[in-house]
This record gives sequence, C-alpha cells and structure tokens, in this order.
Amino acid sequence: MSILFSPLNKALTSQINLRDQLCERISHYITKGLLEPNMRLPSCRKLSRQLGISRNTVVSAYQNLIYDGLVEARERSGYFVHKSVRPSGFSQEQGTALTDDKSSAGLFDRLSPSQTPSDFDIILRPNDWLKHPYPFVCNQMDVDRFPLADWRKCSQQVLNSSKIAAVTSDYLYGDCEELVTQIRNRLLPRRGIYAGEDEILITAGAQQAIFLSAMIMGGPSRTIGIEDPCYPDARNIFNLLLGTVLPIEVDQEGLVCDDRLKKCDLVYVTPNHQYPSAVRMSNARRNKLHDYALRNNLIIIEDDYDSETDFDPLRAPALKAKASSDHVIYVGSLSKSLGPGLRLGYMVASPDFIREARALRGMMIRHTPPAMQLTAAQFIRLGHHDAFISRLQGVHERRWYAADAALKKYFPEAKITNGWGGTNFMLTFSPKTNLTGLVEGALEKGIVIDHIKPCYVHPQESYNKMRIGVSAIGIKKISTGIEQLRAIYDSSIA
Repeated sequence: MSILFSPLNKALTSQINLRDQLCERISHYITKGLLEPNMRLPSCRKLSRQLGISRNTVVSAYQNLIYDGLVEARERSGYFVHKSVRPSGFSQEQGTALTDDKSSAGLFDRLSPSQTPSDFDIILRPNDWLKHPYPFVCNQMDVDRFPLADWRKCSQQVLNSSKIAAVTSDYLYGDCEELVTQIRNRLLPRRGIYAGEDEILITAGAQQAIFLSAMIMGGPSRTIGIEDPCYPDARNIFNLLLGTVLPIEVDQEGLVCDDRLKKCDLVYVTPNHQYPSAVRMSNARRNKLHDYALRNNLIIIEDDYDSETDFDPLRAPALKAKASSDHVIYVGSLSKSLGPGLRLGYMVASPDFIREARALRGMMIRHTPPAMQLTAAQFIRLGHHDAFISRLQGVHERRWYAADAALKKYFPEAKITNGWGGTNFMLTFSPKTNLTGLVEGALEKGIVIDHIKPCYVHPQESYNKMRIGVSAIGIKKISTGIEQLRAIYDSSIA
C-alpha cells in the first residue's frame, strides 16, 4: 500500500489539482492490477496525513472513484477496490514474455519503406519555447490574449446533454453544418469569396488541405511550381506526391510569373503574405498569375496564409475571389485566430474537387472532432471571433511598429522585409554573412527564433538571413529582446 504514499505535485503550476492527481494514481494502480479487487484502501484520515493534503481532498477523490465504479464504500468498514474491477491489458512482465522469442530487428529490416518522410527538413523549435523570455517565433499565438472565458462558455453550451449526440456521433464523411455555415457566411466574405456548401470542406488545419490537394491533383507525371523560399511542409508534401517540384524565385512583388509556369500543371502560392519573406503579392502580379492560369489550364493552390489577423484594411481580396476562379483551390485556416493547436482549417474549390477531397479525407480521419467544430461554430456565431480578431489586429499592429523600429535601430545594415499587416520580419544581410549558429546561440540566452534554412531549396541561400515573429511576444519585451539579439548576432559573426 506504500505505493499510494509517494508525494503529490503541490506546485501551483501543476496542470492537475491534488484531487485529480490522487484519482489518477489510484485508478492507474487498480487497472494495472497492483491494487486488487476487494483490497482495502487507507482511511481518509491516514491517507491525508501520509500525503500532507486535506482530508476533504481524499474524500472527494474517493467519491469520484466510487462514481467511476473503481472503488466502493462499505458501511463501517471503509473504502475498498470494487469487487467487480478487473485489470486491463497485460502486465509489463507478460508483455515482455510475449516478445522474448522475437528478433529485435526493426520493421524496415523486413521490408524497406517506399517513403522516408523523416528525411525532409522541417522547422523545429523547443517544446517549451513559450517559457523562454523572448519567444520571437512565427505563426504562434500569445496565449495570454486567448479569450478563454468565451471559448469555455461556447464549449459548455456545445457539451450540454441536448447536444451530446451531435458531439459524439460519427459524421461519416460529412462536416458540422453549423461550422460550414459560419465559414461560408462570416469568414469567406471577408476575403471576397462567396461559395456554396458543396464547395467547402473542413480540414485538420491548412496542412491537411495542402496534402489533400497534392494527393488528388498530383502524381508522378505532374509538375508543380512552388515559391522559393517556400513553406517547407508544403514543399515536402509536393516532393512526396508529385513527380516534379519546380522552385521559382520570389521578388518584391511575390512569385515571379514567367515561362517556367508553362512547364507546370499546378502552382502553389501564398499571395497574402509570402511564406517566409512576408512579401505581399502585388495586384499586377496577381492579375498576371490569374490570367496565365486561365490561358494555360494551370491550377492554383492558394494558401491564404496570415490573412485571419491581417490588420491592413486595404489588403487585396483572395485570388479565389475573382469572378472566374474554378482553377483556384483556396486553403484557409483558423490557426492564427483560434490557435494552431486546435487544428481547424478549410478549403474552397469546385464541387467536383471537394467531392473527391471529402472522400480522401474520409479515408484518412473521417472528419475533424465534432466537439471542436461545434465549439468553433458557436464561437463565431456569437460574435466572439469577430471581437477577438478586432482586438488581435490592434495588438499586432502595435507590435509591428515596435519591432520595425527596433530592427531598424539595432540592425541598420540589414534589408528588412516586413509585409504590412503581418507579424513576421525577414532580415537579409550581406552575402558573406553566415548566421548558421545564430538560432542555437540565441536560444542559450532565452531568445527563440525559427530556423529559416528549411524554407530554401538550396540551404546556402539562407545563411545570411534571419526571421523573427512578434505574434507570441508581449510588446514590452520586443525592443529589449531585439537589442539582446543584436549582441548575440555580433558575437556569432565575430
């Protein structure tokens, strides 16, 4: 019984309160078979004394376990492991015994993989980046700004008993109609897009939408043009699913549109704010790309990256907003406005494409969790999303000005690309500058910046560049953080 007496985590920062920690511990030992049916548990007084917690906490934990059917109270005898409880699964010893007679060789020693996605370069950052003093990461949310009370209220409304069937049911290959309606009526018109219900599909973030597009429209005989530099996850997907991936450079107007597009069946672009340079595609370049696509049957995958919280009131509408846009697959996301971890995105395309994308998504995950879809729909419907976006745009605009001023002050020699309306900045130094160790050096001093190398087809083109974001860092820390980053920069290139 001494296994119950090891200390609980009493730190205020613990994500689980003492009662739930105790419930978790006892239920774990019961299901593992370490506490057997009919075994008597310590009295509330004894357990509270041993653990240094209140007796009421122990009583509350026991009551929860009784409700869950793991513990029973016997009159004048105390608390016992429920007599009907049976351990679940195999013990560690049994599991080890089952595998003793098998070789320790890896799966790929038996059959080599047809793909090795882990070979692709991606942007990595520490899991605890938020705990560092200066998180200059890109495309992440300032958690202190998240409207938790409003989101919790919407979640509670969705999870009430009258709606539990909608939350727990399998939609098969369908979507939550409420969320589709809110996207169709509230979100898409902001980007100049008006679509039917059969032209919209909910996805697990923009990334899944890109994957579905490549899977359906790709193949070994197909060629896709991509921006260089580019969103690395998109490029990796295209390398995995298409025969040829053709990098095309980006200038101050966005993707360069020339005869190289004649070799392409598809082209992937981020016109609102190019990833990672933050350049906004000019109207002239948008029209050129659109006209070229119409004349040459070129399919455009438009990733409307960074548009949800864009504070530029004069920003151009989406390419998909043009009158003749059946050749455009539009990819949108709620990542910036609701948080990347919620994994909610959507795509808009012609009904024939959406039909196939829905079927393919169904083979992968059926659909995104209904509880998340319904909560997001309620959040948008009640106006919380509009209010949050309005506040966030003001916050981001102030941070943009603060970062722009600090970067010009502390990095006057750099060429700064900082698309108005966004939160990301790219700095380009002289060609001889080598910043390959800057990210690691900054991290040692509590400054988190993202690697930019994975964005380039030719990594050496990234060596003289640095990228920072201000969506997750408080405005009071921006100038000081950039000043410290300058000191690290000086020492790294000395």
